[in-house]
Amino acid sequence: MKIFILIIFTIFLIYIIVRNYQIKKKKFKLNKALNSNFFIQTINYLIEENKYNLLEERIRLREIDPYGNEDYKKWIGNPPLDEKAIEKNILNGSKRFKEGIPYFWEKVILKKFGSIELFFEKWRSYCDINPTIDDEIIGSIRKLETEDWFVFIASQIEKSCLNLIERNYSNKNKENYKKGIRFENHCMEILKQNGWEVKETPNTGDQGVDIIASINDLRICIQCKDHEKAIGNKAVQEISAGKLFWKGTHAIIVSKSGFTKSAQQLAKSNKVKLINEYQLKDLEKFIA
Repeated sequence: MKIFILIIFTIFLIYIIVRNYQIKKKKFKLNKALNSNFFIQTINYLIEENKYNLLEERIRLREIDPYGNEDYKKWIGNPPLDEKAIEKNILNGSKRFKEGIPYFWEKVILKKFGSIELFFEKWRSYCDINPTIDDEIIGSIRKLETEDWFVFIASQIEKSCLNLIERNYSNKNKENYKKGIRFENHCMEILKQNGWEVKETPNTGDQGVDIIASINDLRICIQCKDHEKAIGNKAVQEISAGKLFWKGTHAIIVSKSGFTKSAQQLAKSNKVKLINEYQLKDLEKFIA
């Protein structure tokens, strides 16, 4: 009888141990999944929230040689990849985190996570849940390593910038496109009649600039808006980035429907002039 009770007790004890192990294992997996989800959602949120500033910095840090070749080394940067080396570099005020994507990582992303330790804790969880990466450089799928954190962040930011260029500067639809072209042509005629040399930017990849008006040392980047509603912040952000891309001296938005108060405030801080089509004939006065 005692042996029987002992067997039952042993079986029960094993059951408890196994059950507790399974519960802990499930909790561990759940915690990993939550950390992974938190990591990617936070990264995507911060990139989305700052996408226009990121694009502007990407354009500002781009270098072009006399043959038109673009160099983004300053934008991409070259930060240390080891956790301890990163902390040492930041504490010592290393220049490797002073601009471009590394600067954004330290000042925005790292600030959101609270510490280097917490960032890498969430990142490792993401790696555990998503163990492979499609490496475009070597042309195959490989294991995602802890040291890939910067490649991953930089890739997400680059995708956002390229998508922004593709989405925001493409033709929305044929009707709006034709309407916009008519208004652009109207603005161009006004400028030409008043002594400006005017050039159209390409229909795609215009970086938010529709036409460029030049006279003497002035190179004005202009965005033309023939909308029914007041123009908001987005246009101001676009023309600010476009001015850098086209190396303009001034940035102007011409609207037939006015501007929101928020856009006016943003334009003032970014030195963007907001005018209507009738003010184009006296353009030099508005940029003085």
